[in-house]
Amino acid sequence: MEFLTGSTGEMVHEHLYSEKGQRIGHRTLPAGFQTGEGKLHPAPAHGVIIPIKGRVQFNTEGHSEEIYPGRAVVMEKGEPHSMTAITDCEIMVVLDILR
Repeated sequence: MEFLTGSTGEMVHEHLYSEKGQRIGHRTLPAGFQTGEGKLHPAPAHGVIIPIKGRVQFNTEGHSEEIYPGRAVVMEKGEPHSMTAITDCEIMVVLDILR
């Protein structure tokens, strides 16, 4: 068993775990922040975006939906996406690098 502890702060972007084809990322975003400067960018791997605090607008080609604690999104490797923080938010990203 391994316990992982992330950083705190306004603009955290870190990998808490990266082993055996799996990566667990942790991000905090201030309200209004856009990943990729608002441009769609490809997902590095099959993964799950799990909000643990706040609200995030998750954007894909021609579609946009809000995610928040209790509502996650699964994306495929290469899938174009971006995120906009509606409120100050914190998310966990679990990637399956081998898939």
